[in-house]
Amino acid sequence: MTTKYGFSEVRNHLLKDLKGAYPTKWEDFWAAGVLGEDVFGSPKPHPNAVLNLFEAQNVRFAIPFAAYRASIGGFSSLMSDTADTVLPRRTLATTIDGMHILRSMASHLARLVAHGGDLERCFDESPRCVLNARRIKEWNEALEKIYSSLVDEREGGVLAPPLLEDIVCTKCAKIIVAAHISWGSICWKKLPPVFAICNSWEDL
Repeated sequence: MTTKYGFSEVRNHLLKDLKGAYPTKWEDFWAAGVLGEDVFGSPKPHPNAVLNLFEAQNVRFAIPFAAYRASIGGFSSLMSDTADTVLPRRTLATTIDGMHILRSMASHLARLVAHGGDLERCFDESPRCVLNARRIKEWNEALEKIYSSLVDEREGGVLAPPLLEDIVCTKCAKIIVAAHISWGSICWKKLPPVFAICNSWEDL
């Protein structure tokens, strides 16, 4: 409506409100209190509907993260066929492709974290820390649990903080989260090209 009736000042104010929920910087993503569709209140819109809105209104800065949010729900969500959630053919194709590329990148980087040799045995006697394993088989199982925690589906997707509370102690969790932040920033930089929007965030 702000576009149709020329309310540019109102539009600019709305866009300003969106910037916190659809960040363009990795640090802002981590610092955000509200992300994605939650900024619209209740009822929360479908991620596809938001992506369609941003593309129709040329809200370019928000499209990479909106595409990422749409991809979190997986193939079935992207294929939603209700009136306001059907994605145009090109958008659907690039988002599905981007989803697979991003998951592949995340899987590769998470495997480097878990199996790259940087994690050390934990001497915390807490039974919940899998990294205090003493046998080789237990150690390998522990590393696989950490890998799974980094790539498993969760609210916020693979870029969101991993769920580590039930598998490692606080000290080890800090180390793994720091590694996740490092490789997550690599994935973040690639969001615009991964979803075939542009070459980099700076091009938006």
